Amino acid sequence: MFTMVFRFLLMAALATAQPVFASEGGGGNEGGDRGSGFNTGTLNGSATGRVVDILTRGFGKCKRLPKIYRYDCYWKTYKKAQDFLHGSLVYSQAHKAISEVEDTLRLVVRNNVDPSKKPVRRGLNTYRAINEAAIPEAKARTERAMDQAQTILLRAPDNKQAHFARIADAVNSNKVLLRSALLPGGLLRFAWYLMQLRPA
Repeated sequence: MFTMVFRFLLMAALATAQPVFASEGGGGNEGGDRGSGFNTGTLNGSATGRVVDILTRGFGKCKRLPKIYRYDCYWKTYKKAQDFLHGSLVYSQAHKAISEVEDTLRLVVRNNVDPSKKPVRRGLNTYRAINEAAIPEAKARTERAMDQAQTILLRAPDNKQAHFARIADAVNSNKVLLRSALLPGGLLRFAWYLMQLRPA
């Protein structure tokens, strides 16, 4: 359990420490990973790794935005992961789990957009603001959706567990980051502190 928590914090810290705000979906690239060519008939380590990378890097970079813009960024991150898995029968359970979060975030943004705030642009992506007063409820709804997604993923058949558990870990790392109010440097220091506490 200690190792898992440390890994989540370290992944989140490294993601938020990226110097360049690369594309994590949205803008003109929301469907950019659809039909990516991975083998939809068998579980694929590269495909699983790609989903994990989209979620961890994309979500971590969203934390660099002001809070009111993060939820559109979160949504576009999950939209990109959902699009990547679209059409795969063997990953259909993972697609369903990711879609639960994506749908929640899409509705959060749609129902709470703040028209008085101009969208911000980072790289190729543009993000809309939500009303600041809606953030606590948006956070709670997103956490619940992530909990449901983890449940779906962790109930996968034994032959899929190794792959789906990795995706569940990525969702959980997103949830840890969502709850964290620490800056990237603080996350790194906290992760280092936890490492020092690890029994020899």
